[in-house]
Amino acid sequence: MLLTTATALAEPTPSVPAGHQPDEEPAVLAALDRYVHAISARDLRTMAAMQTPDGMTYVARPKKGGGTEIVGRPNSYYVDPARTEGPTLRERYWSPTVLVRGPIAVVWAPYEFWNDGKTSHCGVDVFDLVKIDGEWRVSNAMWTVEPDACAELRPADASQLRPKD
Repeated sequence: MLLTTATALAEPTPSVPAGHQPDEEPAVLAALDRYVHAISARDLRTMAAMQTPDGMTYVARPKKGGGTEIVGRPNSYYVDPARTEGPTLRERYWSPTVLVRGPIAVVWAPYEFWNDGKTSHCGVDVFDLVKIDGEWRVSNAMWTVEPDACAELRPADASQLRPKD
């Protein structure tokens, strides 16, 4: 009996939240794929059209000297025309966990971010989306910046990377 109980505790059964709507997951991920493509292309017009202007973004990144700092900015910061210039960017994510209930969705996924063709960092993205006029839009976002976490977070199979080129 003890062995059975220990085994049951070691292998929790995944649960699906009450009311989750798995049939909406493909549409949520398709919207997020378009948004991540826009980030990589510095397509600020598409990003602005796909997000709520009054949403917020929070970044958890290492502080010089140790620790973590949380930086919050409105969504409008990331679509400011002054941000069109700069290094070549690329972001890809994988293994997304998607939860949907009515007009709201959350996507949690590990990601890798490249700057001028070189890995800058990995981390975890969390996007909140809302369905407005039949379209999924990014309302809020959070991510971690973890320069030393790529080996731990990268998928074993690169075919899992999203969005596809």
